[in-house]
Order: sequence, then structure tokens, then C-alpha cells
Amino acid sequence: MPLHIPRQVLLLTEESGVGGVQTTLHWLESGLVERGWKVMRLPVRQGRPSLWACWQAARRAQVLVASNNFRPAYAAVVLAWLARRPCVVWVHGPLHEVLQQAGASPLKTAWLRSVYRRASQLVCASQSSCDSLRRVMAGVRCAAPQNLSVIRNPAVLPGAGQGDAAMPATEVMALGFVGRLSPEKQPLQLLSMLRLLPRSCQLHVVGDGELMGAMRSAGQDLLAQGRLHLHGQQAVSAQTYRAWRATVLCSRYEGYPMTALESLACGVPCVSTPIPAMQEMLGMQAPLWLALDDSPAALAEAVQRCLAQAPSDRQVAIDRLQGQHRLETFVQVWDELLTRLLQKGGQGPKKHAVKLDASRDEPPSGGRP
Repeated sequence: MPLHIPRQVLLLTEESGVGGVQTTLHWLESGLVERGWKVMRLPVRQGRPSLWACWQAARRAQVLVASNNFRPAYAAVVLAWLARRPCVVWVHGPLHEVLQQAGASPLKTAWLRSVYRRASQLVCASQSSCDSLRRVMAGVRCAAPQNLSVIRNPAVLPGAGQGDAAMPATEVMALGFVGRLSPEKQPLQLLSMLRLLPRSCQLHVVGDGELMGAMRSAGQDLLAQGRLHLHGQQAVSAQTYRAWRATVLCSRYEGYPMTALESLACGVPCVSTPIPAMQEMLGMQAPLWLALDDSPAALAEAVQRCLAQAPSDRQVAIDRLQGQHRLETFVQVWDELLTRLLQKGGQGPKKHAVKLDASRDEPPSGGRP
């Protein structure tokens, strides 16, 4: 039965931009609107809204969602307390690894624990992110199972379901990379990988960042040979992925990368070093696409295994992976979670309890096939 009262959610965000968090947030917002939610956004950094304006926005909403587990999380916890509303903190990346990479002090880690302890619900974008959060929250009550859910990111991209997703029938074997050219993405590893692949292989790099200069310098020979193409920051579409035989990732860590999911949505395999998030995504259905270790040689071998795979086997793996990452399931489980928080707070009609975990392969009860 549809709810008879307006359901309003406030999304607390960073300033707008590109990247996996913003992409996933877009799909959540549009999906909730389709399910009858009134969605309001409040940027907590851009424009520096006053505390009064933030409190007013929180009072108008029934539940607050922090779009990530840093500044939006701080704001969500404070505003939820002031406005007496439930709040959700959305954890995308592997927090333990991020804090280690940043050299975070014990004081900052303790501060983050205190913030997350006060959230009504913690939602992780993958099981690997959930495990990482548990390591940070070791011994803290808010990491108990009833306060921690896994809702995996969806595999979706506009236009992905249209046209032919078969590998391009050309002699050139084009590979792609989409992401920031930053240290944690390790894009320079891709140059060493490319040198180990047949000369017919080309690499197209879409993205910009602090390592662009190093990529140009270290890849001068590959650029001159026409094997390396540095496209910079640009819009990515289904056609972008379909021009490639495979996408490649070699990050030091990831939460649950949208690049891989968008590639799969377009019917294009994604080859990766064996970081936990990609083992979680590919391990059961496409183990051949995982490198044996994080070296360029192992990544090159995984690329060649993927390209040599029988098309029918590759398509079976892609179909199963797409089925495990449906947008409909993603939105439905978020809808159920937020509705449960309203009922718990006495702001919505009672419904039967639901299991709030989209980490399983099959959609939850009532989900679309």
C-alpha cells in the first residue's frame, strides 16, 4: 500500500562535481523521487549555509542522509540531533585504508568513531568497505549488525542497454581507464602494463589529476607510437566504454568503483588488480579478470586472459554481474531502509520489517527480476 503522507529526505552533500560518489548519489536521488519521496539537497561546503538554514532544512525533512562519511556526516549527525531526526551516514570507500594513507592521528580516528556512533544507520557501498569500517570501529557499539547495512552500488549508465555491446572487430585492441590521475589510482602502473602487451594494444586514459604530467613524461615513447592516448577530463558515455575491449583498474584501494560497474553495464569487461573491492565484485563470476597480484606483469596477463576468453563465457559473466547490480534493487533497499527509520521514529505508517542488506545475489522480496 502506498504511503499517504509525504516522505521527505534531506541529502547532505559536498559541492557538486564528478566521480563515483556524485554518480551514485544521482541514481539514489532520481530513484527515490520515482518512488514518491520528496528529495532536498543541502551542500554543506559550497555556499557555507548558516546553521539556521541547515536546521530549517533538517526540520522540514523526516530523515537525513549524509552523502559521504566526512564533512556531510559531521553535519548530518549535528543536524539530526538538533532537529530530532534519524540520520544515515553513507560510507563509500575503505575507511581504514584511507585513514592509513592520510596518516590520520589517533585523535582524528577517535573523532570519526564518535561521529559514526551517533548515526542512526551506517550504509556501506560494498562488503569490503563494511569490513574496513569495522576495523576502524573495533569495539564501538555503532558497528553492531543492526546499525550497519551493505547496499552495493548499481551497474548503470545512460544508454548502456542500447546497441551492440560486442567487442569491436578491429585489429587494434583498445583498452580504457577512467578515473583521477592520483596516487591511490596508480595510473603509472598502466604504462608498464601496456609495454608488456602486444603492440596492437592501445590504452585510452580518460581523466585528469596531479599525475598527468608524470604520465606524459613517463609515456613519451608510447604517445609517439600512438599506443597511449591521454584524453584528459571529459564526459563518459556508453559509447566511450563500447569503443574498448576492456577497462583496466590498478588502484591501491577502492570502495566499490563505479568505473567497473559502468563498464559492465555497457557489456565491457573490467580487468583489475586483486584489491578486496574487485575480488568482491568479480571473484565469483569473472576470476580470470583479476590479476594474481598488483604488479604490471600480473595485470598484463589478466588482460590477455580476458581478451582470449570465449565470447560466450565472457557474456555469461557480464550478464550475471549485471543481474547482481540492478539499479531497481539498489533503490528498493534504500527505500526500505529509509522507510524503516521513519517508522521507528514514529513519522510513518507501520509496515512489515524488511532485511536491509543488498549484498546478496538475489533481489529482496518484492524486487524486480
